[in-house]
Amino acid sequence: MKNNIYKYLLVLVLLINGCDGLLGVKDPNIAIDFPPLPQTDVKSIEFIQLLPVWNGFNQPEDVIVGFDDLVYIADTKNNKVIQLDVNGKILGSINIPEPTAITQDRRLDLLVIGKYDSTFGNIKIKLSCLYRIKLVKYNHQISNSVATPVIIHPGYILGRNLKVSDSSVTFTGVAVMSDNQYYISRRGKDNLSLIQSGGPDNNILWFDKNDKLITPLTGYLNPIGSGKASSNGITNIATYAVPPQRSNVDTKKHFLLTLDGETSFRVQGMRYSSGREDVAFLPDPQLENIDTTIGRRFLYDSDPTDDLLQSGFKSPEKILYTADRGYIVVVDSGTDSLYLFTSSGIEGILPPTYSGERKNIIVSFGGTGSGNKQFNKPMGVAYFQSDRIFYVADKGNNRITRFKLSTDFK
Repeated sequence: MKNNIYKYLLVLVLLINGCDGLLGVKDPNIAIDFPPLPQTDVKSIEFIQLLPVWNGFNQPEDVIVGFDDLVYIADTKNNKVIQLDVNGKILGSINIPEPTAITQDRRLDLLVIGKYDSTFGNIKIKLSCLYRIKLVKYNHQISNSVATPVIIHPGYILGRNLKVSDSSVTFTGVAVMSDNQYYISRRGKDNLSLIQSGGPDNNILWFDKNDKLITPLTGYLNPIGSGKASSNGITNIATYAVPPQRSNVDTKKHFLLTLDGETSFRVQGMRYSSGREDVAFLPDPQLENIDTTIGRRFLYDSDPTDDLLQSGFKSPEKILYTADRGYIVVVDSGTDSLYLFTSSGIEGILPPTYSGERKNIIVSFGGTGSGNKQFNKPMGVAYFQSDRIFYVADKGNNRITRFKLSTDFK
């Protein structure tokens, strides 16, 4: 009996002190035996170029992924809009003179900016024009569809007669809202005109879904200004109502602008407000976030270490908003680069929580050339949300290139 009691006591002591000696297994020491959290090399977070490159175009100036999840390319010098699937298979095309900008509304109509041949007396001139292509009517077969000129400058302005100088006025971008109304950005040399004549050439035009002019935004944007709320040399416009097609598409009428005029802020945001006697557009304060504890460069300040408050863009050509992550993406033909910002105007993406990095990781890239991650006058950028792929219309290299963040690969 005594021997049994000693055995029980021995087992009890072993259980209290762990089974190190009996089983040869030590209790884990959290500080020593558990591996540390993974450390991420933040420099490896970058855009990766996808292959193959899409070649065979002639100075393409825009590319979009529409609400129908198809790709459309403004093949400018071939005078065509080309329809492809997201993998690059050509599905068809339609002839449009010198297409430079495309968007798609939620009815799946394409809106394309191109040229329209006209005459002034005996003089042949080309006028800026918006074409509408009703794809649903033609079972989404773009090759069988019709491109109808719906807005020809300056015919949308009541009582306005054609002038030879109208051929120098250019529509530079078109952006839809959730209810199929849309904005057109316009630029030109006459910036002293009153609203009765359509307002200054450097302007934003607001149209309803039936292609009728609601109003130019004269008074809200300074056509020759060098600060915020400027329309000095508008090159593009974008809204927040972007693909994919869904019930909760952004309903706000805010918009983003790119400019290459003499202004300190060549990418800007304008916020729409109503509920007063009239509507109002004001600079969007959300984009003015300059917090050096979480960012290195900003949409409105490319170098916080100097005393100048100005962006670092040279010739931004296209701006894009992504609905899933709230990125603002810009391509600049002056720097041959692509830039990515958060929705609050901070350049870069949030670092992984375990990386030890506290500031946004800058993933913007570029450089002049035809090699990997290089551009020669990039003019358009698009985003396919399902695969998180960015498409760039690389005009000078006659190609479409595709990119994906390294963190988005499975």
